[in-house]
Amino acid sequence: MRLTSPNQTKVNAAIPLAALLFLGALAALSVALVRPPEAVPETAPLDAFSSGRAMKHLREIARAPHPAGTEEHERVREYIVRELNALGVSPEVQTATVVRKSRGAGGLAVAARVHNVVARLGGSRNSKALMLAVHYDSVPTAPGATDDGAGVSALLETLRVLKSSSALKNDIIFLFTDAEELGLLGARAFADEHPWMRDVALVLNFEGRGNSGPSMMFETSTGNGLLIRELAQAAPHTVANSLMYAVYERMPNDTDMTVFKQAGAAGLNFAYAAEVTHYHTMLDSPEEIDERSLQHHGSYALSLARHFGNLDLGETRARDAVYFNALGTLFVHYSEAWVWPLTILVAASLILVLRAGRKRNLLNAAGVAWGFVALFVAGVLSSVVTIGAWRAARSLHAGSASLPAGVPYNAWLYEIGFVLLSVALAAAVYALFARRASAQNLLAGALVWWLLLLLLTSALLPLGSYLFAWPLLFSLAGLAFVLIWGGGDYAAPKNIAALTLCSIPGVMLVAPLVYMFFMMLGVGLAGFIIILTVLLVGLVAPLLILPSSTKRWALPLSLAIAAIVFVAAGIATAGFDARSRKTASLFYYLNADANEARWMSTDSALDEWTAQFIPRGANREALASIFPWSRQQAWRSTAPALALAPPRVEIAEDNMQGDVRQVRLRLVSPRRASLLLIYFDSDTEVLSAALDGKSLEGAGAGTNGSSLNPLRISFAAPPADGIELKLEVRAARPLKLTVQDVSYGLPTLPGQTNAPRPPDSMPAPSSTASDTTIVGKTFNFERR
Repeated sequence: MRLTSPNQTKVNAAIPLAALLFLGALAALSVALVRPPEAVPETAPLDAFSSGRAMKHLREIARAPHPAGTEEHERVREYIVRELNALGVSPEVQTATVVRKSRGAGGLAVAARVHNVVARLGGSRNSKALMLAVHYDSVPTAPGATDDGAGVSALLETLRVLKSSSALKNDIIFLFTDAEELGLLGARAFADEHPWMRDVALVLNFEGRGNSGPSMMFETSTGNGLLIRELAQAAPHTVANSLMYAVYERMPNDTDMTVFKQAGAAGLNFAYAAEVTHYHTMLDSPEEIDERSLQHHGSYALSLARHFGNLDLGETRARDAVYFNALGTLFVHYSEAWVWPLTILVAASLILVLRAGRKRNLLNAAGVAWGFVALFVAGVLSSVVTIGAWRAARSLHAGSASLPAGVPYNAWLYEIGFVLLSVALAAAVYALFARRASAQNLLAGALVWWLLLLLLTSALLPLGSYLFAWPLLFSLAGLAFVLIWGGGDYAAPKNIAALTLCSIPGVMLVAPLVYMFFMMLGVGLAGFIIILTVLLVGLVAPLLILPSSTKRWALPLSLAIAAIVFVAAGIATAGFDARSRKTASLFYYLNADANEARWMSTDSALDEWTAQFIPRGANREALASIFPWSRQQAWRSTAPALALAPPRVEIAEDNMQGDVRQVRLRLVSPRRASLLLIYFDSDTEVLSAALDGKSLEGAGAGTNGSSLNPLRISFAAPPADGIELKLEVRAARPLKLTVQDVSYGLPTLPGQTNAPRPPDSMPAPSSTASDTTIVGKTFNFERR
């Protein structure tokens, strides 16, 4: 049975439509306000941070890719040291060998000879030090303007301003880490071996992923209540929310901040992440960066250095805080201690509102149940249809297999289209369910879902509970107004106004979050992201029903047509050019034992450029034949065997202790390659190993945490005289290993001329399988 108000007003569709348009405009405004501050020109006063001045550094730092172990990497390090000297501080270069086990890559032990650059600005009455940290290495396939040249440039400009101002109370340490892209190795060297780490109370770390967008404070440390309070007070343009931090903490992602937090420091981590198509690609260049994002980095760095530099940092911990933005820079924060009291208040309010509606014969159990089911159906349907629509669109999107990270350059068209599609589907579901239940019952049923999600997040993700607490509380106020003072007549203008006003907090919180999730996670997860949109639709369900009471399908159909237009526009505008490039993988591998070479490509299909090297119709093989950890298939063709010097392995010491053979090897790349890959044969039983004196205990691929078998090592930036590898192996077993050295760039073949990469193409992001030259040789050291 459907309950309606005894005094139902005749519907004027224009009023709820106007309310929906207002909320839609508010959603667009809320998204638009999630933006960085305006860039500041180099003519700005010298006591201000200027992105214009910082861009001069960035153009030097990101001239070319500068991965660890390359000449460009050394050039960037020398530039940083030179600029620090010019600013009047005395930089130090910390050199160390670092070894760690990779989370993936088949148990590959990742190691490097790192060179951190560190400088200290002394304070007048130091309590504990504040450290500003960035990394200065890039991946081999990107100039690294955003990741992390912008961070380096921001710190150099920040230091310039601080040096020209009066001294702060606390010491400020400026750390430029090496080999972050290889596994946070420079940060580990500083945290484990540098004496200054003991002085550090708080770290501000700056990262980038994309080329634009606001710099978001996406990660902090446990016990962040004090930090969040001071951040709100000091930063002029804070963009952050605790849900983002709570989700990030449960993901496998790492930055240098991970290391510093493990070392006991408190921290705030900042990054901008729009246009992920630029991440780790040649598009991550100074020409492509949004200077406003660099300005945002700098506004944090300077304001927080000044603020925390004058605070007593002896104690930086307080109970975690819940925090979020509303309408751009409005930053709300409160202690986690208020999560459950607020949750109980909201739950009690919902119970009271349901009872009031029942008492006035405006709500009933069956109607609320229909509302509960309606939102569930809308969410599931929207998610399933969106996933299917994305798969269909991707199959029609030209060159989708060659998109960086699988993300279209025009992803915003799909994102808007999928949001409109989810609203259309939800509106259609509510149009159907309006025959079963009244508007107030449908809304009440949706609010039960919101309460369940509030209870769930309060228990499991308390820092994200705000997302459900505040929209639910305000929507309950709107429902209470309609039931108690409005007679349950949702068509009455005053009730439409109340519902609209009470939906505003939900729109202000959910709309920007949908945008940020798309920005960070990509359109490929649209099927899950749009569930947030459907939840928001549940709060305005009566507004969707009222205009459709006269023409039931007009609103859903209009929204669906708009959605189709946006998705179709995404498909129609697909393509590649100099600013929207496709990726192509190609590398050269020389087996020095057999003097045989091949071209290899991990692309799903060969294009015109790669077909010069690997003819169409070529065979595919498992890439594990070269990289034992890989599960990829690769195209291959025969290539001329160039006279490239293979890696050398020499025995410096060979002793026996019972049935254990103790061997000291020196591994050298005569080509001065940037990376050494070392794989031991499965028949070799390695009992212990150390690289340049650093133990490899627990770095093997075996299931036993202490197993070294099979042992696989990646060593970046090896010195000219090579690296030392000490082994204890079972004497009765062979000592057999393969060593590959990897240099960045494709070789030139004598007598052959190949067309250069076209302007719309770039190397696929990979440290080994794109635009590299690899020479491998196997060594079998039998006991004499």
